[in-house]
Amino acid sequence: MNEGRLLRLYPAPHLERSIEGLYLAEEMAGPDPDRPFVYTNFVCSLDGRIAVEGPRRGRLRSPPAITNPRDWRLFQELATRADALIISANLLRAILAGEAAERLPIGCDPAFDDLHAWRRDRGMPSQPAVVILGRSLDAALAERCGEFDRPVYFAVGSEAKADAATAVEAAGVRVLGAGTGRDVQGRPLIDALGRAGFRRIYSMAGPRVLHLLLRDRVLDRLYLTHFHRLLGGQTFDTLLEGDALDPPASLVPRTLYYDPDAKDGAGQVFAAYDLR
Repeated sequence: MNEGRLLRLYPAPHLERSIEGLYLAEEMAGPDPDRPFVYTNFVCSLDGRIAVEGPRRGRLRSPPAITNPRDWRLFQELATRADALIISANLLRAILAGEAAERLPIGCDPAFDDLHAWRRDRGMPSQPAVVILGRSLDAALAERCGEFDRPVYFAVGSEAKADAATAVEAAGVRVLGAGTGRDVQGRPLIDALGRAGFRRIYSMAGPRVLHLLLRDRVLDRLYLTHFHRLLGGQTFDTLLEGDALDPPASLVPRTLYYDPDAKDGAGQVFAAYDLR
C-alpha cells in the first residue's frame, strides 16, 4: 500500500485512495427531502475514550494520544460541507478563552485553502454559521461572538429568560426556540434550523448532544474515527451520555477506510454509519 494512502475496506472492491477529498465527495441527503441532513463526528480510542482530563482540573479535552493531522483534515472537510455547525456554550467559552485546540472550522491554515475554494466555487458563504446550545441566554457571551466571521445563533428551550433575548439579539446573535422546557430538544432544534434555511447541519458537540439527536431520531449519519490505542484512565467521556435509548439506535455501515499512516504506526479506521 502506498504511503499516505487509505485502503477502502467496505464496501467492496478494496481500493486505495488519497485522504484529501474523501468526505467532500460524500452524498449527504436524508430520506426526507424537507428535513435538513444532520451528521456528527467523533474520534475515539479502542477503549471508547473521546475525551480525557486535561491540564485544567475538571476540564476534559480530546486525548492528545489519538488526535492527529489526518483525522483533523477530515474534520475540516465535514465542516466544509455544512451550512451550520452545532456547538455547546462550554466549547464556545473555551475557544474564546484560548483553551481549545483551535478556533472554529474552517481553519485558516494554507493546507485548507482548497476547502475554502470548494465552498466558494459552490456559491456558499466563506464559513458555516454557528449554532450554540445552552440552557440560558448570555448577553455577555453574545457580545464576544462578534469575533467570529460568520452568523451566530443561540438555541435554547422555552424557559430561557425572554428579557435576555433583546440584549442577545442587539449583539447580532439570533435566538432560536428549540424546546418546550429548560433544555434544547432534538427535533425542535432541527426543525428551527430547517426553517432558518440550513440544509446540512454538522454537530460538533459532545455525547449529551448526540443523545438528544438520537432520542428524537433526527441524526442521519455518524462519522467515527477509531484510533488503534487503548488509553485507560478514571476520568473520561465516551461516545454517548444519557438515559437508555428506547428503542436503541440502529446504524448501518456506509464506508470503512483503513489509514496506516498515523502516529507511531498505530493506525486508525475512518468509519461512516447511516442511522436506520
